[in-house]
Amino acid sequence: MERFFLNPLALAWGALAGGIILLYILKLKRVKVDVSSTLLWEQALADFRANAPWQKLRRNLLMILQIIALILLALALSRPFMFDNFIERGKTIFVIDASASMLAKDGSPDRLDDAIRLADDAVTGFPRGAEGMVIVAGPQSPITLSSFTSNKNTLKKAIARSRDYAGGQADLDSAMRFCSSISEGEGQTQVVIFSDGAVDDLSPESTTDLKIHFFPVGQTADNVAIVGAGARLNPANDNYELFVAVHNFYGTQQDFELTLFRNDVDSVTEEVSLRPGQRREIVIDQVPYFPDPLKVEIKVDDPLAEDNTAWIVLPEKPRYKVALCTQSDSILLRALLQSLPNIDYYEYDGSTFTQIITDDSGEATDDSQPTSTDMDVWVVEGDAPCINDPSDSYLFINSTSNSLLPVNAGEEVEKDYQADPPIYLAVVGESVSHPATRIARFNTLNLNSQRRVQLKSFARSIVDTSEGALIVEGDNNGQRSIYMAFDIYDSNFPVLSAFPLFMMDTISYLGQSSAGAAGNSISAGQPAELLAPVEAMSYRLKRPDGSVENEELNSRRFAVSDTRKIGIYEVDYLDEGGGLVLANLLPVSLVNEFESNIAPSTTLRTENAEEYLASNGTEGLGEIKGVQEVMRNREFYPWIIGLVLLLVTVEWYLYHTRIF
Repeated sequence: MERFFLNPLALAWGALAGGIILLYILKLKRVKVDVSSTLLWEQALADFRANAPWQKLRRNLLMILQIIALILLALALSRPFMFDNFIERGKTIFVIDASASMLAKDGSPDRLDDAIRLADDAVTGFPRGAEGMVIVAGPQSPITLSSFTSNKNTLKKAIARSRDYAGGQADLDSAMRFCSSISEGEGQTQVVIFSDGAVDDLSPESTTDLKIHFFPVGQTADNVAIVGAGARLNPANDNYELFVAVHNFYGTQQDFELTLFRNDVDSVTEEVSLRPGQRREIVIDQVPYFPDPLKVEIKVDDPLAEDNTAWIVLPEKPRYKVALCTQSDSILLRALLQSLPNIDYYEYDGSTFTQIITDDSGEATDDSQPTSTDMDVWVVEGDAPCINDPSDSYLFINSTSNSLLPVNAGEEVEKDYQADPPIYLAVVGESVSHPATRIARFNTLNLNSQRRVQLKSFARSIVDTSEGALIVEGDNNGQRSIYMAFDIYDSNFPVLSAFPLFMMDTISYLGQSSAGAAGNSISAGQPAELLAPVEAMSYRLKRPDGSVENEELNSRRFAVSDTRKIGIYEVDYLDEGGGLVLANLLPVSLVNEFESNIAPSTTLRTENAEEYLASNGTEGLGEIKGVQEVMRNREFYPWIIGLVLLLVTVEWYLYHTRIF
């Protein structure tokens, strides 16, 4: 009975209805009266004989009204209610935040579990005729776990699966844009968000067409986290410096140990003390090179364990094999390649490799022994012969006929101020974000001629002149190439400071490991862009939780998109027969200051909402306030008391007008 009445004992007041009935079946006791007429005396005597204590109950409108009023009053005192679900008929989208902060153990057992329970309760009270959809707000795009359905079991199973996608940072705004794109019009689609509110401000455009309910979870902001980790090589001693940033989100001082592990063996331990809200960067120097990822851990008992560990990959000192193919003297180009650090310089004449070694005095000598053809970067000037290897990278200088060119080379055009229209060959644009041109500037480049080119589908221009693309980058299924559409000796390029800067950055860009991002630490939830070896036909991915994924390779370049789990991912490249070609480790750490700040919020805000809504004549959507309970009690006692007062008023009117 407690399910329908907040105070069921008050129903006992309804027993007073028996007292009302008793009053109506009692006979009145007559009073003796002295009269002068015997006839009247006889009448009084007759009444006295019939004056018994009880009389037959007769239908009486006043009694009925009084009984009804009493029963209704007792019902009102018992405070009847019914469960009221906020969900209305129509379509509802459940959005579950499964980011790393939702794994904080200040719930039962964590915030994500509380969100799942609230969403499950909401589905339980689904009204007849309503349809629901379940999505998870992921790091890049929302993940659909269930399309629109009225089947409650299907929705509940989809909600439970949201834990499989926990980790990383939630892009709630992308999820809201998705909801807006499938909404049925302004205010017609409900969106129910279950989150701790630790998300970026939402775009006004993604919320104005939706009816949004927000259910916040989480209780505390207390946390200590590793929010940054990295390493750099000290060229002075060939040792490494490690940088570990830690942040105390507690309101009190925290003392703990920070330990650096190498192969799960303690290497360095340091005592750390942080004031409330303090962020500190710890430097560990004189670390020798170690090929496997180094593990950094803080020993602290806080709600979020995922940010207490991070991995650091020591960047191996790069050294590339570079081969020059030319049919001219190219004195300046040869001298520059010999002077570049961290390369093994070779010259190729079409049949033989010769390694050029610079001794301590700076003199270059030829190694008489033939060397391996396993080059990292080929520098091809003109149409000099070279070996086409799809696993190598190429820098082409004014070449025309190589099959690996990222362009279709056309005729040369010369500078001519007298032509109609004039041909200036002036640089009009350059990419400052590309690794090969991020430092070198081409605004002082003076060209006498340039080759007109047509870009292939896998190419893009990174330096342009008034006559078209001048420097082109190509990435053909992982094979990198740079094309220079001019003869460097028919310009002032070799005497500019941009020449060595461009060559140094280009050799570094082209010579990077063919393993792509494997071997580098990435942030949880971010996709890992990988490049498989040429011989690999498939790859095997082993996740930190022990699950194994085997996939065929349709392209050398591919991505591991699901990196929410913290730990070491193992990437094995396999040949056609299943043999191991190459094995890499891919460490994934949280290192996300935004997610480590687990302070829950009871509201969701939209960015610049007031200005946006004012310009559109709409108000009130700047802040979405959270609701605490999914199922609410709707009480009816005010209406019942009003009905009681109405009945009492009618009974009073009937009694005094004597019309009953």
